[in-house]
Amino acid sequence: MEKQHRKKTDAKERIAQKAKELFSQKGYAATSIEDIIAAAGSSKGNVYYHFGSKEKLFLYLIEEDTKEWMEKWQRKQEQYATTADKLYGLAEHYVDDFQNPLLKAGEEFSGSQTADPETLQELLALMRMQRTVYYSIVEEGITSGEFKQMDVQDATLILFGLLAGLGANYYEMELEEIRALYRKAITVFLYGITPENAR
Repeated sequence: MEKQHRKKTDAKERIAQKAKELFSQKGYAATSIEDIIAAAGSSKGNVYYHFGSKEKLFLYLIEEDTKEWMEKWQRKQEQYATTADKLYGLAEHYVDDFQNPLLKAGEEFSGSQTADPETLQELLALMRMQRTVYYSIVEEGITSGEFKQMDVQDATLILFGLLAGLGANYYEMELEEIRALYRKAITVFLYGITPENAR
C-alpha cells in the first residue's frame, strides 16, 4: 500500500517537474497537455488523474511556488532586528522572485481571457496569501510604535501595490538596478509611515 502511494506521489512530482520546465521554456499557452505527457513519459489519464486539467496543473505549480516563497521568507525574516529592516528584506525577497522560471508563464496565465473564472479566483487567493506577510509586518510596526497609527489593511494594500507596480520595470532594467529601486521605494514608504519624532 505504501509502495503504491509512493509510486503515485513520484508520478505526480515527475509530471509537475516536467510541466514546470515546459511552462518556463515555452510559456503557458504554447505548452500542451501532449507536450507534458511526452516529457513526463506519462499517460494522458495519469496527468488528468493527478491534476484534472492543464489549468489545474499550472495552478498547482503556482501554489507550490507560493508556499516555497512563504517558507523562505519565514526563515529569512528572523535575521532582521527592526520592522523597517523587515520591509527592506521583504523588498529584496520580492526582487529575488523575479528569477523564478515560472514568472512569465504566470503573467501570461493570469492575463488570459480563456482561464476558468474559478481558477482565476484560486490564483487571487494565492496572491492574498502572500499579502498576509505584508500585513503582519505593517501590523508589527504599528504595534511596536515604529510606524504611525493607521489602518493596517490600507497600508498593506499600498505596500503591496508599490512592490507589484515596480515589477513592471523588470523588463527594462538590470537586476541590481531593480534592487536599488526597490530599496528607494521602501525608504519612501517608510518616510510616509514613520512618526515624525522617529525620523
